[in-house]
Order: sequence, then C-alpha cells, then structure tokens
Amino acid sequence: MPNILEDLYYGNISPNERRVRPGSKIQKAIQKRDVLETKLNESFTDEQKATFEQYLRIGAEVLDSCCLDSFIIGFRLGARFTHETFIGTDAPFAELTMDET
Repeated sequence: MPNILEDLYYGNISPNERRVRPGSKIQKAIQKRDVLETKLNESFTDEQKATFEQYLRIGAEVLDSCCLDSFIIGFRLGARFTHETFIGTDAPFAELTMDET
C-alpha cells in the first residue's frame, strides 16, 4: 500500500494540478470564456487591454485564495469526521464493544 505521507513529502500529491475532462461542462465553459476573452481583447485599446489583464490577474488571485480556503476547510472537516469516527464516544447509547457497566 502506498504511503500517503511519503507521497505528500515528496510532492507526489498535487490536487490543484488536475486536468479537465474532455467534453465536460467545465471544459465547455472554459472554451466559451476563452472565445469571449479573445473578442474583448480584439476590441480593446492598449490601455483597456492592460486594465483587463490586471482585472484577470486579480480575479485569479481571488479565485486561488477561495480554492485554497475551500481545500483547507474540506480537509479539516474530513479530519473531524475521521476523528469522530475513531475517537468520539459522545452518543446517547453505549458502544457495542464497551462494557455495559
């Protein structure tokens, strides 16, 4: 069985580097966005292009921060589920494996 901690240490786990499936909804949306971006760039002046590029960079930074936050929150939630599953004993009835005393 692969060691997930070793894979993490050596950088073999990169969930942010996933590829988009061909024909998926997200791939179609990306293609539409790219077409619109090209149309906009063709109609912009040089100054407008620079402003638009800055807008896109800032948007990417915001999206990156949101994705990182969602990843962290999801990871923590998963850890809490795991902790509760294996460590938690807060339930109205005694565990099946616990003494009834």
